[in-house]
Amino acid sequence: MNASNDPQNRLLRFRQALDQLIEDLVPGPQDSLSGNGPPVLVDVYVHAEHVEVLLELPGVTPEQVEVAATGKHLLVEGTRSARPRTAAGRTLCLESAVGRFRRIVELPVPSDTRRAVATLANGVLQIHVPRIEDRRGSAHTIPVIRS
Repeated sequence: MNASNDPQNRLLRFRQALDQLIEDLVPGPQDSLSGNGPPVLVDVYVHAEHVEVLLELPGVTPEQVEVAATGKHLLVEGTRSARPRTAAGRTLCLESAVGRFRRIVELPVPSDTRRAVATLANGVLQIHVPRIEDRRGSAHTIPVIRS
């Protein structure tokens, strides 16, 4: 069977096309499966003093991931490498996702992204972003000076 027509490759191409269609249809910042990228699962928790973002990145090292902040969004992107294959035997199941990934996470509350800290341990990227006071809509006095 031709490698491009095997069921795994056909399913991967279908998933990529579906992800691209969703990305094209839904407005706003999107998570993107650039390249053959796998989805990245995320949990977001809001605490009194900070926002905690957890992303599942099994097999990824700190050198393979980048975290950036723009406005109220965190951008996490990188590459998941394939595991070394064993020499003997045939593959019965291959579900490990590999390739370039990208995930955009919207911070739910005003946060100080300049003081954010990211750590990667046991396949989980943990990002702590300190919260800041939301001053939008609060009144403040503007002094009037004589010109």
